[in-house]
Amino acid sequence: MTEIPEHLLKRSKAARGEKSDSPEPAKEEPTAKAGSEVAETKSETPQVEAPPEPEAPYVSSANKRKKIPWWAASTLIFLPLWAYVYVGTLERPPEETEGILAVGEQIYSARCASCHGANGGGGSGPALNNAELLAVFPSVESQLDWVIKGSDGYGVGNPYGDPSIGRVVGGGMPGWGDVLTAEELIGVVIYERSHHAGSEEDTLLAEAIEHALEDGSLVLPEYFDPMSTTIEDLESLMSPVADHSG
Repeated sequence: MTEIPEHLLKRSKAARGEKSDSPEPAKEEPTAKAGSEVAETKSETPQVEAPPEPEAPYVSSANKRKKIPWWAASTLIFLPLWAYVYVGTLERPPEETEGILAVGEQIYSARCASCHGANGGGGSGPALNNAELLAVFPSVESQLDWVIKGSDGYGVGNPYGDPSIGRVVGGGMPGWGDVLTAEELIGVVIYERSHHAGSEEDTLLAEAIEHALEDGSLVLPEYFDPMSTTIEDLESLMSPVADHSG
């Protein structure tokens, strides 16, 4: 049996007005339409925003730091004024003594304060922080003689100091002539008179003694002999100081 070619069958059917069984090829859309569809597709694609740049560490710290409340800020304005007032209420440290007065201060704290008080207010011994000390001993030499000899050197019941005051030895005052050096004894006596009794004249005397010791016009013995030293000896020893104190 002879097979009829396919294209002849199609042509025969077309002449009879019959539809061909094979599907017609799809018609291609115009190129312009395809391009518009691609554009629409692109326009429908969501645009992704770029992430923000990270903050610098110092900016982040500043933003996180707690701000000073308004009521505290007004208080801080007065802090300098408060500090100025507070400093003004503080006690200023006492001026440090120097030279022979420094020596006297050390001796007083170690040897005399237990009886006469740390501030010279008295205790088992008489007070030194009043005018009576200068009245009883009108000169450094008179007080120095008493401190060198003590109660035993003067003798219980005998007067000491200015006769017009009428002080009588009652015992209890040790003699320091053979215990402390001459410089220590002079230093502690002048310290008591200037620091506790408030004698400005004796403060100037301490400076004069410093000058006399430096230039050699005042030469002190190592110790004062309690048995042989007299007020006249002390006055003669201290006489070169008068040139400096004047």
